[in-house]
Amino acid sequence: MKRIRSLSRLLPIIPFFVLVLFFLIIPFSNMVINSFRHPETGAFTFQNYYDVCTKLVYTIAIWNSVRIAALSSLIGLVISFFTALSLTRLSSKIRVRFMPLLNMTQGFAGFPLAFAFILMMGKSGFFTLLFKHMGWTLLDNYNLYSGNGLIPLFIYFAIPLGTLLLLPGFGAIRQEWIDSSALLQASGFQFWLRVGIPVISPTLLGTLSVLFADSITTFTTVYMIMTTNYPTLPIKISAMFAGDMRQQVELGSALSIVMVLIIFAVIFLTNLLGRMIYKGRNV
Repeated sequence: MKRIRSLSRLLPIIPFFVLVLFFLIIPFSNMVINSFRHPETGAFTFQNYYDVCTKLVYTIAIWNSVRIAALSSLIGLVISFFTALSLTRLSSKIRVRFMPLLNMTQGFAGFPLAFAFILMMGKSGFFTLLFKHMGWTLLDNYNLYSGNGLIPLFIYFAIPLGTLLLLPGFGAIRQEWIDSSALLQASGFQFWLRVGIPVISPTLLGTLSVLFADSITTFTTVYMIMTTNYPTLPIKISAMFAGDMRQQVELGSALSIVMVLIIFAVIFLTNLLGRMIYKGRNV
């Protein structure tokens, strides 16, 4: 009877395991198997990974994705840090009113974000024409339809997500620590450099890895602006599975595995750095 009761408690989570099995484990396993298959013979081979690592068209796509994701994640993390810090200084009533705005902004991505940037900062965008009419040169060298021009879009949707992830971490900063540092005549910069940032460093590094993973897997925003003219990993992977000429499932699977390995490497490095900071803080 006890065993039956314990099994009955697991019934509510069975749908979750079914979803994980059919939408995560089985597709990922099939992708791993396909990545080691020869496109013509179906035999086991490393040729797909060799092509990914040696052919310029794929290495450029990897570099573009990593570069944009790294830059936008780092810049977005810095802005999110100061945004979350500012929100902690507000009263609880005002802070509660900001949360729906952050949630709404965090969901503003993909096609709506790309369309908004085209209207605002494209070649005939509102701000582009306005600044030109006013004689300002701020946007003269900005080109939305380029790799560097895409970075502001990635930063835009990284800020609300990073702020939402960082806000709970600021709860670890005790007010008495701030008061003690003020009594010792330490500046705010010294407090955050020596106390605040080391305390919330696990949250900062975890947020950085999430922002990086979110940026490197972005497809719709890039595709709506650049179509296939700017190669990134998601663009190349999509072309492999839904190409106009011929599908290359095996090569697309290898590219997908490479993207997953990059994400895992960033997560591993951020976790390792977080543990090192934690150990150093407790020495």
